[in-house]
Amino acid sequence: MQEAVNKALAEAVRETVMEARENSVFTSKGRMFLDANASAYGAAVNAEGQLIDASGKVMDEKHPDYQTIINMAKRQARAQSSIGRDLLGS
Repeated sequence: MQEAVNKALAEAVRETVMEARENSVFTSKGRMFLDANASAYGAAVNAEGQLIDASGKVMDEKHPDYQTIINMAKRQARAQSSIGRDLLGS
């Protein structure tokens, strides 16, 4: 019975947890995903959480790599973050 309840709860909150994981890339809890993906593109993340290109300039949303870095970081956080693991079991 308890297992069925846990499974139903996990299914009910799965998408909310996944969205929280994605959005965590802009927080200290998920920043490692943003850092890793920025690094893969020769960029970095400053103390304010802004993406910095190889020349040291802050990237804006129009920079060709900006959305790619953000999307890859969100995808990685969705798959690997520990947020909600106790609810989802994974």
